[in-house]
Amino acid sequence: MTKDDGTPSALCLGRDLMLAGSRLRDAVGRRAQREFGLTALQSDMLLLLAVHGSMISTELAAACGVNASTVTHAVDAGIERGLMRRDRNEADRRLVDIVLTPAGKRMAERVRALVADLARAALEGVDQPAVLAESLAQVTRNLEKD
Repeated sequence: MTKDDGTPSALCLGRDLMLAGSRLRDAVGRRAQREFGLTALQSDMLLLLAVHGSMISTELAAACGVNASTVTHAVDAGIERGLMRRDRNEADRRLVDIVLTPAGKRMAERVRALVADLARAALEGVDQPAVLAESLAQVTRNLEKD
């Protein structure tokens, strides 16, 4: 669907954004599983923890768009593989931080390279990737207001 002036409708753009995000996440999940034995969620969590240093389960769940019990299972698997650990939160002893181990930091770098490789392939034929990147960042900021 397009408007009278030929631009795509908001519905089409929204659908295309959701589809592109889903396809990229699926591609990351397939390659991460094949190359590293990680799920898409575990890959996402590694990247988030590499950026933030530590997060509590509810923060990880919100950032990944899943519920806390799903994150708990993924963290347990990460701990079993020696990629993550749970530490008491220094500011609030009732909370438990999820942090990367040295092996988890190395794996996060491998996942980051995988995502960059897939993003480069996904951007083939895109005239102005920097404009697209800024536009998508703005979309993300707009959606975070909700």
